[in-house]
Parts: sequence; C-alpha cells; structure tokens
Amino acid sequence: MNLGKLASLVLLGLLAVSSMVFVDTGDVAVVYRFGAVDRTLDAGLGLRAPWPIERHEVVDVSEVRRAEPGPRRMLTGDTNLVDVDLIIQYRVADPVAFQLGMADAEDTLAGVVFAVTKDRVATMGVDVLLTTGRTELQQGAAQSANELLTRLDTGLRVDAVEVREITPPPDVLDAFKDVSSARGDRETLALAAEAYASKRLPQVRGSAAEEMESAKAFAADRSARAAGDVSRFQEFLEAKRAAPRAVRAQLWLETARAVGERVEVMPLRDGTEVRVSP
Repeated sequence: MNLGKLASLVLLGLLAVSSMVFVDTGDVAVVYRFGAVDRTLDAGLGLRAPWPIERHEVVDVSEVRRAEPGPRRMLTGDTNLVDVDLIIQYRVADPVAFQLGMADAEDTLAGVVFAVTKDRVATMGVDVLLTTGRTELQQGAAQSANELLTRLDTGLRVDAVEVREITPPPDVLDAFKDVSSARGDRETLALAAEAYASKRLPQVRGSAAEEMESAKAFAADRSARAAGDVSRFQEFLEAKRAAPRAVRAQLWLETARAVGERVEVMPLRDGTEVRVSP
C-alpha cells in the first residue's frame, strides 16, 4: 500500500470519528449546519456531517443550576427599604432557544427574577415580608419569572426562588430594631392581657351562673309560697261560701289563739297588766 492510500484511509477514519456524536444521559446535542441550527440529538450515539459542514454543542438539560446574584435593595408597599438576597434554582428547558438566546443567560435570568420580585415586594408590607409573606413572595416570583422568560424565549426555566435573607439597610438598622422591640413589647402586653382575661372570664362566668341559680331558686320559692297562699285562700273562699258562719268562727278562733300566744298576763297590786310580745 502506497503512502497516498494510507493517508486517504487515515483521513477517512478521522472524518468518520469526527462525524460520531456521543451524548450522555441528561444531555442534548444541538447540531448546526453551516452555522444554522439543523436538529438535536438525544442521549446515545448520533451522527453528523464532518466539520465544516456540521458541528454540534452539547447542552446539559438535567442539571439544576444555581445562581446567587447577591442582595438588591427594594421598596416595600408601606414605603420601607429592605435588602433582599435571593437564591435562584433553574435549568435549561429548551436547548435550542438557550443556544440561540442571549449571550449571558445567567445575568438575564437574575435580572428577570429580581424585576418580578421587586414588583411583588412593592405590594407587600415590611411586617408581612419579615414574617408570613416569604413563602408567598418566593412562589409568586418563580411563577412570574417563568412567564417572562417564556416570552423572552431564553430557553431557561426557574425551578425555585429562595429568599435567603430580607434585612433593612444598615443605615436604618438601629431604628428598625427599636421598632421591632416596641412591636415585641406590644405583643407581650397583648398576650399578658389575653392570659388575664382567660383567667378571669371563667371566674366571672362562674359567679354569674351562681347568682343566676340563686335567683332562680329564690323565685321558685316565692312562686311556690304565693301559689300556696292562693290555694289556701281559694279553699277558705269555697268553705266560706258553703258555711260562712263556721268559717268566720274558725277565723276568730285562729286569730285569738295567735294573739293569745303573744299575750302575757301578769298580776299587779293595783291591777292586771297585759303585755303583748312583739
């Protein structure tokens, strides 16, 4: 075999090897033909025309990437300044759009996320942001960022936005701590008042219930006595209608007996003294 044939075989081998594309699991190869995107190759062994006709770029679409752009100052809905530090987790959702998109995708992503976060912070109060509103802010920022990234055709998708820290600016930190301390004192007093009310209310309710029961018992006793008096009067009335003289005599007798029990007769030298007990 002469040297020319050997060189041809070597060249053909090199061209064949350069035409083979090995794509790992979780990657996608974007194939360019004469500088324009022609197709994509999934994981496995693929083929393309040799350079300079075709070339390829491998894009990892399974990796969850992480961006930490640093804190940014924002204005809250109640006109307070806060420094918001975000952690952005994202991945490549469209490898072709990612390859053809903006030059610095991560900076674009950070700008989009901070823009939508700033809009949401401007609708929330600082107290809510520092307490219960962090989850709402994170979820809302991720959703709005994905909508804007899709419109911009960046090929990126945000998996999660984590608010690492929300703090007031250093210049107003002391004043902010004073306000927080006053708020804490107010909450402590409110809790103490609620505890006192919780302790006193059962006692007051018990006393009120006791008074109510006593009043009911007194009313029942008075009602029973009144009913007895009415019944006895009715009996006397019926008896008087049947035998008026006998009833009159009985009443005089009962009255005399009652008076006699209260009268004490004492003999004196100059006469008889009668004393009536009260």
